[in-house]
Amino acid sequence: MKEKPWLKKMVPMTSPLLWEAFDDMLNYSIELQRKQMEQTDNMVEVYRAQGSITSLKRLKQLKEEIQNAQEKK
Repeated sequence: MKEKPWLKKMVPMTSPLLWEAFDDMLNYSIELQRKQMEQTDNMVEVYRAQGSITSLKRLKQLKEEIQNAQEKK
């Protein structure tokens, strides 16, 4: 994976309490998108929700990316 220098700026955010709150917010947002997918019959809305879920799941992996960037120092 390509190194992302902007991740190093987020290192102070790696406190467990902050990451837990961030993760909870992402899980809540993913659940909202899943509900939207279940309740719509518009395929465009389904695709948008799927894209949002994919993006949110990538954000959940942010902590590992930061840790990998730190290890490469």
